[in-house]
Amino acid sequence: MQEIMRIFSTTIFILIAHFTFGQAEIFTAIGNSDAQTLSQSFANDIEICIGTDQDFYSKAGAVKKLDAFFSKVKPKDSKFKHKGSNKDKTSEYSVGSMNTESGTYRVFIYYEGSKVSGIHFNKA
Repeated sequence: MQEIMRIFSTTIFILIAHFTFGQAEIFTAIGNSDAQTLSQSFANDIEICIGTDQDFYSKAGAVKKLDAFFSKVKPKDSKFKHKGSNKDKTSEYSVGSMNTESGTYRVFIYYEGSKVSGIHFNKA
């Protein structure tokens, strides 16, 4: 029984560490204006919301949308702040900030499994 608990605990720790590491990479890519690296974490279709401009995109379309946005606001850095999940624990999200030449944005990233299903940028 102790062996099963040890294996279970180790597995949970690895999954949490992997998810947190993935979030850090995503926020680093945002801070570096690197939509291509960011897209490696995308689901097949992803919701991009910039202020009130909201739509669903393919991975390639999302890269174009984010490249245009990053070119306009010129990110300086991005920071991961915290993560959470919905009440049913069926989806997860992370929250952070992005400092740009045109101001600060709150960044919300929504996950389905290990893939990013949505990114929202709201001017702070």
